Amino acid sequence: MSLYRRVLTGQVAPGQHGEFLAAAQAALDYQAARGIEADFAIWDSITGPASQVEIVAQFDSLQELEQFEELAAQDQTFSKLRQRVRQAMVFESASVQVFRRLI
Repeated sequence: MSLYRRVLTGQVAPGQHGEFLAAAQAALDYQAARGIEADFAIWDSITGPASQVEIVAQFDSLQELEQFEELAAQDQTFSKLRQRVRQAMVFESASVQVFRRLI
């Protein structure tokens, strides 16, 4: 059971869905190859603001979440892959939140 969840909320730039998904998949593949075993999903809004997405990562332990954050902060290749994801997004309404499971 996942105990921690990290959620990035934002919007995909008009005409950039293909680039966004390709960049996200490349980043997911890279982090999986480096031992990040979290469950990742990308949710696309079907109501509300057009092109709103949530990139959701669920971690079984705080250690796994910290491992992801460390990779993001220290690995330049991973940073460039994540930058490609962000370049396909507009950040008029973006946020990153970390949740912990209580029940």
